[in-house]
Amino acid sequence: MKRSGFLTVRYVRYLARFKLTPYGRILVLLTFFAALGSITVEIPIYQMFCALFFLPAVAEAVGTLLRPKLNVRCQVPSRATVGVPLQGRVTVENRGHFTAFDLMVGFFEIHRTLRHRDADRVLASLQSGHEAELSFELVPSQRGRFPLGPVNVHSTFPFNLMRFGGSQCPLSPVTVIPAYESLDDFDVPLGNCGRPMHPAPLLGAKGDSPEYVGNREYVLGEAAVRLDFRAWARLGRPVVREYQDEYSFRSALILDTWQPKVRRRGVDLQRLQLEAAVSLSAAIAEALHAKEIVIDLLVAGPEIFLFRTPQTASRFDSILEILATVAGTPQDSMPVLLEPLMNSLESISSIVFVTLDWDERRQEIVERMRDSGRGVRVLLVRSRPPSIPAPADCADFQTISPPLILAGEVRSL
Repeated sequence: MKRSGFLTVRYVRYLARFKLTPYGRILVLLTFFAALGSITVEIPIYQMFCALFFLPAVAEAVGTLLRPKLNVRCQVPSRATVGVPLQGRVTVENRGHFTAFDLMVGFFEIHRTLRHRDADRVLASLQSGHEAELSFELVPSQRGRFPLGPVNVHSTFPFNLMRFGGSQCPLSPVTVIPAYESLDDFDVPLGNCGRPMHPAPLLGAKGDSPEYVGNREYVLGEAAVRLDFRAWARLGRPVVREYQDEYSFRSALILDTWQPKVRRRGVDLQRLQLEAAVSLSAAIAEALHAKEIVIDLLVAGPEIFLFRTPQTASRFDSILEILATVAGTPQDSMPVLLEPLMNSLESISSIVFVTLDWDERRQEIVERMRDSGRGVRVLLVRSRPPSIPAPADCADFQTISPPLILAGEVRSL
């Protein structure tokens, strides 16, 4: 009895999720109400019940007879952005003996935060032995890493009441990075610690380095060791070698995700603040990347990430993927992370601290970082007043409203 009930539940779930189309569900509902009124064959509603029952029976018979045999291949990017459609493409090959009609792409195990926007797109027909492509768009509404489930290509022929075929292609999970508005200008705090001790403070300035870039004429007073005697003999005038100095300022980006537990009414506000802080952190990381300032250290909530790869482009992509899965932490992890964090700041000259609240602990942490010679800039993402009053006369402290960040109105910091 239990086994029979279990199979019944599975079959009903199969009908609701896959077998019946939206029009098919409406037809089944109408058939059910017509069956309630068909007490006797003399009542006209009985004829209506027979007609409604006969229509899906014909659809089942014809659809089963012309059930397509398909070979499905799918291409979909592994990363998307919140609110931006994810473009995918399905290649369908008809391996059956009959022409396949009304082919559609469906996602029946997709995460609830992903919406299949063009689920009603139809390929009218596909002849036997031929291939065709079907495109689809998935719109993510939330950042994170979500399973897509298998993509399903099926036929709704005839009458668009039921699905037949159901050839699948497994897909890997997709990482949805946060949406953010690029900053036109960002003032980077630069301290005295972790910086190259050269008189020129700009990236790419000329100086002494093993990196040879070319020759130029000799200037009176320059060191003779830089003379290029072969070029001097060829040109007939003194020529020196010129070298390139690479000044790579290194920075740290700290995202404090501590959010104390609140009542149910305050959960939405906390979620809004967290999403705004994550978006702002992504925009700051892009601004630092554009200035060729290397982010060596990222603190996201209770975790510390040290980057070892020399490629700054892949490092920026890794930062976005980390920010995609950041969640709020009900326990304050900053006091525990302080000592490991300070030990990791050996080559760091600037620190950007994005926080959701301001209290005595965070004030002490920021003062300790500044005392160590690092330039620290604090960005408080909050709508309500913080736990303690924010410093009013500090140029490196700024309070930003979360709705302004999410609306894309914060363009300069």
